[in-house]
Amino acid sequence: MIIEYLRPDTMEAAIEMLQRSKPATLALGGGSVLSKHKGKSIAVVDLQNLGLNQITHSAEIIEIGATATLSEIESTLADPEMTNAIRIQAGKNQRNSGTIAGLINAADGRSALLTMLLALDAQLTWLPGEKTISLADWLTQRTTWREAVLISKITIPQVVMRFETVARTPKDLPIVAIAIAKWPSGRLRIAVGGFGALPVLAMDGSMQEEAVMAVDKAYSHADDNWASANYRREAGKILAARLLAEIRHSSEEKTK
Repeated sequence: MIIEYLRPDTMEAAIEMLQRSKPATLALGGGSVLSKHKGKSIAVVDLQNLGLNQITHSAEIIEIGATATLSEIESTLADPEMTNAIRIQAGKNQRNSGTIAGLINAADGRSALLTMLLALDAQLTWLPGEKTISLADWLTQRTTWREAVLISKITIPQVVMRFETVARTPKDLPIVAIAIAKWPSGRLRIAVGGFGALPVLAMDGSMQEEAVMAVDKAYSHADDNWASANYRREAGKILAARLLAEIRHSSEEKTK
């Protein structure tokens, strides 16, 4: 139950409020997660006056403010792969209210967008102290993180990205999700999702011939009520091979 609502006008005040231990105090972005809170009594700090919804991009990176909504990200970036992940992630109303930081804090392994961000090696900047940690590292300590209290921005690279999913119906969350990012240096990161508590980083290297087998291995223990591990392994390998072929073709076109 929410027992206290706070709406600071400065970052300093917000951080001070979030550092309180009693009552437990959490950041409120779009409210799509905390509005459903039914656990212990909490206070919430509304971030909407702090200007954390800015989205900026250069030739090399994209910086997304923590309270940018999924709809704002979709319209600002106008990237077909990102749009695909966002629209799989949430319906229109949820896209209009749900924030990127809220999703990162709450999403599980069936999250299309979290899988994509993992493949992109997203970096999280936290306050106070401007602490930066990779999404991959932070996810391993999501429930115990105490080094800072507030995500200020998420940084992702401008690299070649491909993403595809399999679901039981068009409106279902994925049971198989493959995201592949390739850097100009040849670095290749592959994340898989559609099961479990978190998406899995299957590969971070440069040996493309190992990529499909990395996906197969990542799904080797992915049994649950929605699909078997064997099904995910076979579907994942097909999707990965297709996406890698698209990336190779895209790279060849750019060099012509």
